[in-house]
Amino acid sequence: MSLNIREIPVSNYERIIHAVNETTKLDCVISIHNTKLGPALGGVRSWSYDNFQKQLQDALNLSKAMSLKNSICGINFGGGKATLNLTGVKKSPELYQSYAEAVDSLKGSYLTAGDVGTFKEDLIQCSKVTKHVYGINVETSAPTSKGIFNAIKTTYNFINENDDITNIHIAISGVGKVGSKLAKLLSKAGASITAASINLKLINELKGKINITEVGPENLFKTKCDIISPCALGGSINTSSKKQLKCQAIVGAANNQLDSPETGEWLLKHRIVYSPDYLVNSGGVIAIASEINGTKNLLEKQLEKIGDRLKSVLIESKKNNESTDSVARRIAWERINKL
Repeated sequence: MSLNIREIPVSNYERIIHAVNETTKLDCVISIHNTKLGPALGGVRSWSYDNFQKQLQDALNLSKAMSLKNSICGINFGGGKATLNLTGVKKSPELYQSYAEAVDSLKGSYLTAGDVGTFKEDLIQCSKVTKHVYGINVETSAPTSKGIFNAIKTTYNFINENDDITNIHIAISGVGKVGSKLAKLLSKAGASITAASINLKLINELKGKINITEVGPENLFKTKCDIISPCALGGSINTSSKKQLKCQAIVGAANNQLDSPETGEWLLKHRIVYSPDYLVNSGGVIAIASEINGTKNLLEKQLEKIGDRLKSVLIESKKNNESTDSVARRIAWERINKL
């Protein structure tokens, strides 16, 4: 059976398609949120979804976050994202080749890359079908973790007027590709690390390389520390977990960390500094943009600017008694709406 594509109209989104191929078991949603700054750039998340509504909502949330991320980090790309459902499906070359057919049908309005569950070998299969795939020759977890590291130093300095992170205590939720690299950077800088992961293999591998304290995922957000760093899936700072927090700040790599804008207001009221995820975790997309634009030589300087942009958000938040999430969103939308 050939690829079957249907349009899904959603208010305030430019285009959403649902692509299915029964032969290859493809079931994916591609969401293009906004292309005012340029073609939509965002990865494909390969994940097992319980139902279609969750898959669609994840694509909508992630693509909107990419619009904000790509705007506030200063690159000329819009926001897009894809979600590929792996429930009952074994990954195969044919699966990603048929996904690439769906990408190619969008004629360059959406540029795909890797994300959770999507790896280099999957992107290579995509490249056999479409030219609109990036990140094959870019290792994005390293620049993402470096950007988070810079943001942690900026945040700590903003709160304590001291950028020396030696001996500060950081609790990391999730030690996958980004979280593990971040833990190593922080450990090298002299920070004390507590970490949690649902994957015991990953946590044990990390234990063999650096000194960390392990806690169960259910106890991570209860940890008394200087900074909590969510580096797993989104929505971790929510109605329940926010009341458990015993930290000065939240600075992590996960997308969509706050369950709602109201949580951002709650953090402001309770004097917990939230460094907006779509700003601080932008190192990966900056690296891919540098690949597309041929500016890899400028990557380190661009990663340093994450700290500079974050400092501006933190200062404005304090000055206006406005949540950092609200400030960052306003800055991102102002850049988009100038065009």
